[in-house]
Amino acid sequence: MTKLNNREIERTSLETELKRGLQRVDEDLNIMERHAEDLAMVESGIQSSMRKWDREYKDAHLHSVPRGMKHQR
Repeated sequence: MTKLNNREIERTSLETELKRGLQRVDEDLNIMERHAEDLAMVESGIQSSMRKWDREYKDAHLHSVPRGMKHQR
């Protein structure tokens, strides 16, 4: 009988934790929907800066290496 009660308690506590998690996700999605334009602009800026960093890194490390050593690893 005690094991059955413990299982019921564990199940209900798991359900409440899942409900809390779903509520938190719903709140986050609502915030993201309200600020979709701002998020898109920030994401665009991050992607462009990552592309710039990648291009600069490749220019500095790959184009300055002598041709014979370029593809050796």
